Amino acid sequence: MSRAARRAALGLALVASGAGVAGCGDDPTGEKAGATKVAAYLGVPLRGPWGERGLAVTAGAELALADSGGGAGGFSLRLSERDVTDDDGVTVGVAGAAREAGVMLRDSGTVGAIAGVSAISVREYGLLAGQTGVAFVAASGDDQTESGVDLQPRGTRSSVDLSATDAAVRAGVIARVRAADCRRPVVADARSPVTGRAYDLTALRPVAKAAAASWDDAKLRTTVSLALRDRRADCVVLTGDPSGGDPADLLESIGSRIDGHRLFLSRGAASPATADLVRTRGLTAEAVVDDGVPDATAEGRRIDGLYRALYDTPAPVGVLVGWRSTKLLLRALGNAGSKGNRRDGVRAGLLRAAIPGPPAEGRQNPDGTVTTPALSVAKAEPYGWRAVEALDPADPAKPAVSTSR
Repeated sequence: MSRAARRAALGLALVASGAGVAGCGDDPTGEKAGATKVAAYLGVPLRGPWGERGLAVTAGAELALADSGGGAGGFSLRLSERDVTDDDGVTVGVAGAAREAGVMLRDSGTVGAIAGVSAISVREYGLLAGQTGVAFVAASGDDQTESGVDLQPRGTRSSVDLSATDAAVRAGVIARVRAADCRRPVVADARSPVTGRAYDLTALRPVAKAAAASWDDAKLRTTVSLALRDRRADCVVLTGDPSGGDPADLLESIGSRIDGHRLFLSRGAASPATADLVRTRGLTAEAVVDDGVPDATAEGRRIDGLYRALYDTPAPVGVLVGWRSTKLLLRALGNAGSKGNRRDGVRAGLLRAAIPGPPAEGRQNPDGTVTTPALSVAKAEPYGWRAVEALDPADPAKPAVSTSR
């Protein structure tokens, strides 16, 4: 199945999912909630350069909800999948995330929310969820620079962050570059200023480095291009956030100068189009991502099989993220008992919930992080990035846990 056809299939699945749950939860269009029907909002980009990653997350969420029978603890769950892309259909920015977080606010049946892929999306959803008492799961993406007070102004933690930290991803990138014996890297980072600072990769002693708000930035492109033209660099390291756009735009602008150079990418730079470019150009590339390796566990293989049955390809990065975050929210709903239709009940249930796998069952830390974040190396496949090798988030330089395919 072609990539375009897979996108169409995913889109039809979203329509079918929405049609199948009409009548569940209190909707901003005026639909009223029943005593046993509640809503959760999932905010990810569904258009533009990061749309396919967001669709992978929603596919995993749908599979998890179906696997749980559509709800938990006697309550059915309407999963509202929202596109946080800005109105231009391309940018993953504050405007789109705030717009969709506002839709969540207007739905009085909302008891839970999930956001991922972009740090901006996570920040906007997390802020509003904290203000309104909605249980919130940060599924993936870079760290937030805001304080806990800003994200949870009620003063009580109401969220869980499933993703590996920036420090772990950064350490993973450094370990992979060193393992490849790259001695003269050029590094570049692109992200909106509101997402925080660029990764500090001075430990790699780069021959050139640049940081900007966009991969289209002229100075950033010139810095990378000159380093490759002068043959000063033996590999290219790209880090960032989806708010910076598509790293494939930078690589395409460089042209043939990128040939023969290894590429290393962080989770926020591993766009679907970059995977396409890597395969088209025959480049050697890998990305450090915050998702599990489907082949590493029995549960991962089962999820992979469910995804293959629907979409005719193995599960790309994002599917396990969507599954895990939705399963966690369902555990919160189950833990709430008779209060599953109350925000305070589900929020309390979230804080008592064990963390589902894959990669493994875990626990919550006092700050809302988890003992089993996923971190792995991904390779470019025809259907996108695929996690193939697990890394230890506590020490990414350790030997891989699994390299099975």
